[in-house]
Amino acid sequence: MMYYRHLYEGEHAEIFPRAQSVTKEHRLVRRRVGVRSWRQVEKVFSADRQYIVANFSSLVAEVPADLLNRSLGNISADTEEGPELEFVSSVVSASKPNEKVWSAVVQTQVDGMVAYRIRRDGSGVVWFEWILGDRYFPHDDDRGADIAWIEEWGEDSRKDRFLRVERQRIDANGLTIEQLVFKMEGDKVTDQVDINEYAAEYMLDIPEDAELPGVNELLCGAITNEDTLLHPRGRSALRNIDGLQEEINWTITRDSVVFEKHGKPKLAIPKGLWDTVANDNNKHYGGRFVRNADLEVVSYNENNGAVPMYITWDAKTQQSFEHVARLIKYMLAISKTSPQAAGLEDGKGDSGVALLYLWIQSVIKAEAIQSKFDAAIKAAIRKCMILENAIGNQNLEVNDPVVEWGELLPKANSEKDTEEIEKYSGGVQSLETTVRRMHPDWSEDAITAEIQKIQDEQTADSMNPTYTQPPRVNLGGS
Repeated sequence: MMYYRHLYEGEHAEIFPRAQSVTKEHRLVRRRVGVRSWRQVEKVFSADRQYIVANFSSLVAEVPADLLNRSLGNISADTEEGPELEFVSSVVSASKPNEKVWSAVVQTQVDGMVAYRIRRDGSGVVWFEWILGDRYFPHDDDRGADIAWIEEWGEDSRKDRFLRVERQRIDANGLTIEQLVFKMEGDKVTDQVDINEYAAEYMLDIPEDAELPGVNELLCGAITNEDTLLHPRGRSALRNIDGLQEEINWTITRDSVVFEKHGKPKLAIPKGLWDTVANDNNKHYGGRFVRNADLEVVSYNENNGAVPMYITWDAKTQQSFEHVARLIKYMLAISKTSPQAAGLEDGKGDSGVALLYLWIQSVIKAEAIQSKFDAAIKAAIRKCMILENAIGNQNLEVNDPVVEWGELLPKANSEKDTEEIEKYSGGVQSLETTVRRMHPDWSEDAITAEIQKIQDEQTADSMNPTYTQPPRVNLGGS
């Protein structure tokens, strides 16, 4: 996972051999020794700036995250009223899935897996959080899982390292959650430490071990990317493009190095003039050399005289640019990313349907990821309800919540509104859903008020009052 994280972050000097070969370069320079003597020495220069990173790997991971981030909508309980609705709203408010789904999707693409677990604090707030895939270890019998991480304490020069483990196991009686801690020496795990002593020494608030009778599922889970029977923990979306990424970087770097060395104009001087300056330097400094500063002001020699001239270099780089473009297209094709997402082709459509077909590769990939995150978010909130019933002495009806997903690609407001109105008019969508989708940035109070206004106007328009004249009477006089 660290390899693909370096690839995504653009830290390619850490993983690519050719990038490491240009991180240092050796040059022969002249160093003054005394007043009039110079010595030729070898100096090592840092040349990190010479390796250019055109990181298209990040685009491969971020395009699905961008699409899912804009499409995730409202999350609520599958009921119109009751304690379940209030509880799901509180879980969503504490978990912030809309704010954190982008980072979770990116991490799934990079690592091949992202996990989640359910939390509850002393005040009774319940939420779920995303955790890195390399911290989640399911047991082989599918009856438990470990969530493990390393904690360090002390100064930088001397740190104490500990392995923390939250272990969940299901048995005949229910779910058991156990907190463990182990001492580490370097990367080796050694003796187990008493969890209470550890918490007291470092002033940590560690939950107590818990037994939850009747709970028959783990309060954690994972989302895998492109998992197979041979790779049940998922695979990184960047796994087949690292070689192409290195070739892109190297081709651009090679061209830039050539430009750096040959692109700047160079001053050509007659041999006689060079000898004159070099002899003067040999007389004064004990070495025949010519510096740039020596040629700023020189005496004109009629016998050796010729006007110095600048030499410019004209390079033909069209083939290199075409080679880079081909490599980028290969990378996008392998990673199931549309060229429009990379800006290589025009990504504008006359309508939402036309835009969909332009972005079809990225949309198909994003929809597959969306289905996994839809199931995971529903499972996470359902597990929150299970935990609340077990610890909070509640009697919530445990069901999957309703997760609303909008369009993956943007549409013009007029086109989107027309589609929503047609769905409502056709009877396949409720008024509340129509208003919510047409105004995704409105508050719940504003949506409720708008629904009430529409219903009132519909009621008024449907009335067909009959004006009945009062009965005719005769008014007689006495």
